[in-house]
Amino acid sequence: MMKKHRFLVLGLTLSLVVVFFTTAFGFEKAKFAVITDTHMELYGKDGMKMGASSCKIVENTCKALNKVADLDFVLVTGDLLLDGEPWNLDLMKAYLDDLRVPYYVICGNHDYAPASQAKAEKPPYVAVNKAAVIWTFQGHGYRGADAWWGADPMPGLHLIGLDANVPIHWGGHMPLSEMKFLDKELYANQDKVNIVLCHHNFVAWHKDDEFGGKFDKFQMDNAPEVRKILEKYVPAVQVALTGHRHIGLRHQKVNGVNYIVNPAAVSYPNQYTIYTLTPTSVSYETRWVPIDKETIEKAKANLIKDKWWSPTGASDEEMLAFFEGSGPLLKKGTIQLKPIAQRKF
Repeated sequence: MMKKHRFLVLGLTLSLVVVFFTTAFGFEKAKFAVITDTHMELYGKDGMKMGASSCKIVENTCKALNKVADLDFVLVTGDLLLDGEPWNLDLMKAYLDDLRVPYYVICGNHDYAPASQAKAEKPPYVAVNKAAVIWTFQGHGYRGADAWWGADPMPGLHLIGLDANVPIHWGGHMPLSEMKFLDKELYANQDKVNIVLCHHNFVAWHKDDEFGGKFDKFQMDNAPEVRKILEKYVPAVQVALTGHRHIGLRHQKVNGVNYIVNPAAVSYPNQYTIYTLTPTSVSYETRWVPIDKETIEKAKANLIKDKWWSPTGASDEEMLAFFEGSGPLLKKGTIQLKPIAQRKF
């Protein structure tokens, strides 16, 4: 009888240990913000990108995020700077450092020197290289010299920051070494919810974004290969967040992975996004950057004037409709996710 009792006690104890570690490993909810394409320009001019307003947009957005209840962290998905200016880099870092929660950064094609050198109408000037951006934001995703990284903002949640920037133009390509890193990182974190971040897009958001199209550089040129790696690890990875396209929030689901492009802060529709993530769902809500309505209306007018951004054959009304997206200007929704098995000890 005593022997049975000892086995019963031992069994209950082991069960409690399993429950304890399973619960402690996972997370119930993560609330985070995404800021992208701020193109901050200390001595800027207002055009399609609202350069003269960009510093105030960044400063005010950081202040607004400090007032968001229960915010866990902030993601900044590239093109922080106009064209890699060192003074803009220093100021951007100062604004982000005022955030009261951890923040994580990935690099965009405008965050280092080649973006400016590629513009024939502008004289060359000394700007920071990619290494300077990486070392400036050490501890904010970056760990060492690599342009890609992995981080755990909380137990059971894993972030993977990627870099598809190339030094010769504004398009994207993911090198083999980085794809191997992505595969290895997802393999090692299959028992967690993984969020993948990249400046360049994994999918096309318009027919112009398809390979050979007018805007195919908004999508990385080897996107199908990268998507195959992500698809291999569904349901551990079901959310991939990007910027770069400067359009209102969009969502596509391809083979189990939800691709979401986030709106730019510096250009119309001038928004940032709040996400609420659980192991079984991700909800999103876009918000206007905290700037006066007149500035946003000016950004809207400047967008329509800038024909470079117009989709092929689109009228002004069609162009505006594409950038705003269907439905309300402020997007809100929930995407259901497949649950994953949490680690048991």
